Amino acid sequence: MSGRGPFVLACATAVIIVAVLLGGCGGEGRDPAETMSLAARNARDAGSVHAQMNITLAPEEGESGIGLNVQGDAWLDMAGEKLEARFTVMGMELSLRYVDKTAYLEWGGDWYYITAESIEGVGEGAVEAAVKVLVDYPDIFSSFSSVAETGEKEVGSFECTRYELVPDTEALLSLESVKALAGELGMTEDEIKAYIDNANVNMEVCIQKDEPVIREVYFAVDVDLPDVGELVGIPLLPSRARAEIQIAFPEYGMQVEVQSPPEAKPLQGIL
Repeated sequence: MSGRGPFVLACATAVIIVAVLLGGCGGEGRDPAETMSLAARNARDAGSVHAQMNITLAPEEGESGIGLNVQGDAWLDMAGEKLEARFTVMGMELSLRYVDKTAYLEWGGDWYYITAESIEGVGEGAVEAAVKVLVDYPDIFSSFSSVAETGEKEVGSFECTRYELVPDTEALLSLESVKALAGELGMTEDEIKAYIDNANVNMEVCIQKDEPVIREVYFAVDVDLPDVGELVGIPLLPSRARAEIQIAFPEYGMQVEVQSPPEAKPLQGIL
């Protein structure tokens, strides 16, 4: 595995887990597994989703380095395979767009388009493959080994039921979109399976009680980040960290408008 292999694998793991959690529905009186299956169907029918994210990265015990916080919003159109996202990272703002099979990144007031040469160690179709994993999240969402009701929680103005979800790694890796992403990252299925199995994943889902809609997800995962700080211009990032990700879903089925930014330049490497 190349020096950048763990980095792209961490990104792939994040994409897969986020895809598992994007969208879904449920309802009182249903078996938890049935609720999750219904979530997949209704999420697909909604066609689009707005996600509000808060991500924290903290060094594991014994690791040196600084923590990191990322906050932002993302809008995903599954049918049109379009994505618009805006984030704040350490006080800096950046935007991400995916439209017409091209990914764009805005940083410091300038727009860049991402090519295969922008991220060393990944295939030419890696970005498109990652987006297809997100678009196929209803199938991914059905790939769990167990789900159990764990209590109640108020999310915004919504009264919700909480569920603990354990992903089924074998089922995830059998999906064509996930296989394609693994190939573009130059990783074998066994390597990705071992990485996910050792990531100590914890997952919770909050589903609105009076309407079959998922309103919040939380997951935590151990990630390896060797050389990532240098790659992204934050040299003090730890080499191994615990990532905690909380995502709220205030809206489904909205119109997602994404435009190719004018005068975008090719991205020369990761920042």
